Amino acid sequence: MKSTVIIACLSLLMYVGLASAEETKAGFVKSVSGQAFIGRKQISIPAKAGDKLFENDIIITGSDGNIGVTFQDNSILGIGPNTQVNISKFAFDPANKNFAFFAQIKKGTLVYLAGLIAKLENKSVRFETPTAVCGIRGTHLAIKVEAGDE
Repeated sequence: MKSTVIIACLSLLMYVGLASAEETKAGFVKSVSGQAFIGRKQISIPAKAGDKLFENDIIITGSDGNIGVTFQDNSILGIGPNTQVNISKFAFDPANKNFAFFAQIKKGTLVYLAGLIAKLENKSVRFETPTAVCGIRGTHLAIKVEAGDE
């Protein structure tokens, strides 16, 4: 009986370890002020400095919210109030030349400062809004999506 419980616990730990290994960290929250949340797997949690961000996370700020994010490639996002941004794809694997940074902005404002993905493979960075697609050909950009643009 005791060995069955130990085997079950070890199996559970291996499963949890494999599940977390599949999710690649895209970046982390550097700073937060006001209301800011991370939407992950249909759950919304209050954002705080140091929180990890993953592919498919949604960053949401309230009317007084601002959040700063640093990604694995050292790119930086500054996200303003009343904003919703989905990190739809992120890959930074220079050894295998695998680069991707795709984000969808449903509403609000953001500023992007390019990191290594944009420098090594600028066509691998894309921001989508309800009415436009922005690529990176320089080092930074600013986007504002009005609520009526939906």
